[in-house]
Amino acid sequence: MTRLTLLLLSLALAACNTASPGFRGIEATVTEVGGNRFQIRQADTLAEVIRTNPTALPKFEVISGQAKTAVLRVTGCEAGWITGDAALMIVGLSCNGAPPPPKPKKPVSTFCDVIDSYRNRGAGLLEITVDCYSL
Repeated sequence: MTRLTLLLLSLALAACNTASPGFRGIEATVTEVGGNRFQIRQADTLAEVIRTNPTALPKFEVISGQAKTAVLRVTGCEAGWITGDAALMIVGLSCNGAPPPPKPKKPVSTFCDVIDSYRNRGAGLLEITVDCYSL
């Protein structure tokens, strides 16, 4: 392998347990539940949970249940809701009987397919027909 390949691989792996923008600068607490290791960062009524150990074909239902236990252990707050995937989860915290914050809305993704294109070389125009839809 070249040095550049090793450097890029090292940088990619180092980013696996880096806090997301809303949780940067917050010290992580590491805990283990059911054989999975989690880093937990709390910002007010939200917690970020990063699973840091490799797991073959993890099921979100299993991992999120373990993450809820880990969050309760670290923060002392119940998980009102949890969203994300088996590697990175955001948890809405219900502390001291208070309701959790509203669950964030799913981002809207727009996808477009090119149906037809036409280039008029004399006029220097490019005309594209697209079909777009949102999920």
